[in-house]
Amino acid sequence: MSYMSLIYKNPYGSVFTISDAPNPKCNYQLVIDSMGIFMSKKDIYSLLNIVRSYFQPCYCENCQGKLPDKLYLPDTNSELCLMVDPLLLADFEELFVGATFHIEMQETLKNHEIDS
Repeated sequence: MSYMSLIYKNPYGSVFTISDAPNPKCNYQLVIDSMGIFMSKKDIYSLLNIVRSYFQPCYCENCQGKLPDKLYLPDTNSELCLMVDPLLLADFEELFVGATFHIEMQETLKNHEIDS
C-alpha cells in the first residue's frame, strides 16, 4: 500500500515522499496548484540547479540574452515545462531547497540509524 508524506510546503507548492511508489525511481511528488509530478531525487536536484541558474542569461541564437519564460527539465519520465513568473521564482527555489534539506537530513539519520 502506497502513502504520501509531506516533506516540505510553502506558498508555491508542496513536495511529498511516496512509500512503495509505482515507479521505484520516482519516490517524490511535486504538487503545484492542482498538478502533481512524480520525480526522482535526481530530478529534484536538477530542477533546483535549473531554477538557480535562471538569472544567468543565455546568449544562444534563440535566447539572445533574454530571460526565459519557461523552465525545462528533460530528465523526468516525460519532458517537464513550467511557465516562469520571476516574482515567484524565489518561492520555487525555496521549495526545492527545503525539500532537498529534508531529503538529505532523512538520509543522514538513516545512515546513522537514528529514528526520526
